[in-house]
Amino acid sequence: MATIETRAAFARRHGVNRSTVGRWETKGSLVLTVDGLVNVEASEQLLGSRAQTYRGGKAKGPSAQAARKPTQPYLDPSPNPLSLARTGLAEVIRAIGPYAARMAVEFGAPLEVAYGLDLAVAVEADEIATRFLVQHGDTAVAQSHGTLASMGLDFAEADWKSLAEVAGVLLDLDALDTWFTATDYWLAPPKASA
Repeated sequence: MATIETRAAFARRHGVNRSTVGRWETKGSLVLTVDGLVNVEASEQLLGSRAQTYRGGKAKGPSAQAARKPTQPYLDPSPNPLSLARTGLAEVIRAIGPYAARMAVEFGAPLEVAYGLDLAVAVEADEIATRFLVQHGDTAVAQSHGTLASMGLDFAEADWKSLAEVAGVLLDLDALDTWFTATDYWLAPPKASA
């Protein structure tokens, strides 16, 4: 019998943000049950056949020998404006999701709204940055699957424990993940116009 778990648990298993698991799902690298849970063995087999820079996270299978890049972007010492733009955009993308989540909670929004904003804002920012960089000839991003992926980086994780305390609610990341993956945004994501 196959092992199944939530997307949030699968993200924790691989040491990545749930946004990364969402990208894997969008690209067809996850096998899901009819009720939206991850089939662990089948998904890891799909992920194991991908290159490390495509997958992000902790490698399993044939690409396990590749070491993950540090979480801080490497600033190319050359004065290449495109490299500098990619590095700066990556910093913004990594910070914007947790920032949006914190602001949502500080403005009194429910934790679900903060969770949704964290994921959606970061993913949309990554897509906008990727389009910009590709339009300006950034071949590293064009050959990758996003600005962060091109640098071997993952989305930053909000401090959900602290945010739940501020919101005065119990933290259940699996329930938040289940809520988010049932939203219209997740089921039929809008395309950014920028």
